[in-house]
Amino acid sequence: MHVWRSILMHVCTSLLLTGEVMIAAVFGGGPDPLVDQKSDVSTGVVSIAALPSRAGKHVGAYPIGRDVRVKIDLKNSLGSPLNLRDVDPDCGCLAVVPEKRHMKPDGRLTLSLTLDSSNKIATVRRSIRLFFHESNHPFVLDIDVSMTGPLALSQATVQLTEPDELFNVFGRVEEVGGRIQRIESLRGSFVTSGSVVQKAEAFKFNARPTFSFGAVDDLVRIHYRNPEGDLQAIDLPIRLHFTMPLRFLPSTLHLASQSTEWVGAARMIVLPGKLKVARNQLRYVVESKSRPGQASYEVAVRGRDVSSIMSVVEVVITEGKQVANLDDGLFPDRLLVYGPDNELVGILNLVRERGN
Repeated sequence: MHVWRSILMHVCTSLLLTGEVMIAAVFGGGPDPLVDQKSDVSTGVVSIAALPSRAGKHVGAYPIGRDVRVKIDLKNSLGSPLNLRDVDPDCGCLAVVPEKRHMKPDGRLTLSLTLDSSNKIATVRRSIRLFFHESNHPFVLDIDVSMTGPLALSQATVQLTEPDELFNVFGRVEEVGGRIQRIESLRGSFVTSGSVVQKAEAFKFNARPTFSFGAVDDLVRIHYRNPEGDLQAIDLPIRLHFTMPLRFLPSTLHLASQSTEWVGAARMIVLPGKLKVARNQLRYVVESKSRPGQASYEVAVRGRDVSSIMSVVEVVITEGKQVANLDDGLFPDRLLVYGPDNELVGILNLVRERGN
């Protein structure tokens, strides 16, 4: 053993003296575990051709739950020197360290970027404003990062027609052995109904919106147990969008009793450019949710335009004047608004003040 050790020492000494040795250093047993090792992630040059100006750079795909670390080279294409005065990222989650402050004409400056880990599977954009002594206006660099993970939604936009109506959300599980524990809305735009259903590489859950008009961008927070048994929270962007062009304020009208009538008034808001018919051509129908399509009470609706997008709608429901052959005794609990082609364009919930 001592003989072989002596021989190896002499061989290494000879190689070092001749300059023909290749030395490999190992730190931590492999590449930086914080990033995916991809050839195009931290390469590329962004030119500064004018001040002010704006440019973008996509720096690649990274797994969620890990910091993103990249380097971007800026090239001075102005034809005159530039001296960096300040760096202002739009989020505290992004750290930017410039290699130097001075850039000669056609020279380069390297920015080292570190983006904190995120649970959101999406393309994340962060912006950096770079101020130079030579201008009062910044150069803005937009950084796009694709965050990847084991889950995905089959459709990120859900079209809704009626408030309180259940809708389905479908998704995919992109790693074998992972299990979804539960699902919730991170921003409160929906509440789930029942349990999540997961079969093989797909999952589904039912939910009900908590708003009744317009569109909301939310995150589906999924509590997920990976194949190794670790529990993690994963956020998937979702957009809930009501297709109806009318909104009532308040969304639930409390009717007051006046003799044999129930009366109330609400403001009707028209989404600009969405209603394809004049408001005086709208048709109003009352019904009970338990018997949809069967209006059992007569209703009188009078509308008064206040502006180009708002009207005041007065509702009068006469008790004891049920529609013929539909005397089912169920007081209506919503007012439906239809267009001339019998398309549903708005819903107003109804409640009698003494209780429904």
